[in-house]
This record gives sequence, structure tokens and C-alpha cells, in this order.
Amino acid sequence: MIRTELEIISETGLHARPAELFVRAANRFNCDIQVSNLTTGSPCKNGKNILQVLSLGIYRGHRISLTASGADEKEALAEISRMVNSNFDLPPENPVG
Repeated sequence: MIRTELEIISETGLHARPAELFVRAANRFNCDIQVSNLTTGSPCKNGKNILQVLSLGIYRGHRISLTASGADEKEALAEISRMVNSNFDLPPENPVG
């Protein structure tokens, strides 16, 4: 089992599109992936379940904990960490006006 902590930089936090990308990436791996919102002190939730990820209420600037357990745990955390740290490869938010 391995664990890492990350800060969410996405403008929308881990909601809507970023949450869907997070869960899709998590489901590509065989290991168990748990996520918790360290900022709010939430319990761990299944990182492969969109409703559980959304229920964590993760907003921009929140710190999360990711734990992976299984044969491909290192690869899983490396890929998910890369996605979070790159703002899920989404273009920057453009303000209206």
C-alpha cells in the first residue's frame, strides 16, 4: 500500500469533468484506490466510484490523500498524481468579458 497527498488546482475542484477524468483513470488500474479530503477531514471513499468522489466536496485548494493497494499501485498513483498536478490536462478557465 502506498499513499500520497496532493493539492487540487482545478478551478472547479474535483467536480464534474475533473471528477469524471479522475474516476476514469482510477478504473484503468486493478489496485484499490481510496481518496479522502484532508481539508475537511472526510473519511476515505472509493476513488473508482464517481458518486463517492463527488460526495467528498473537494474544491480548489483542498488537499486530498490518495491511497492505492495492489499490484499496479505505483503506476496508479503516478498517473493520477500527474493528472491532478497538470489540472487534468484541461485548458485554463477563461473569464467571461
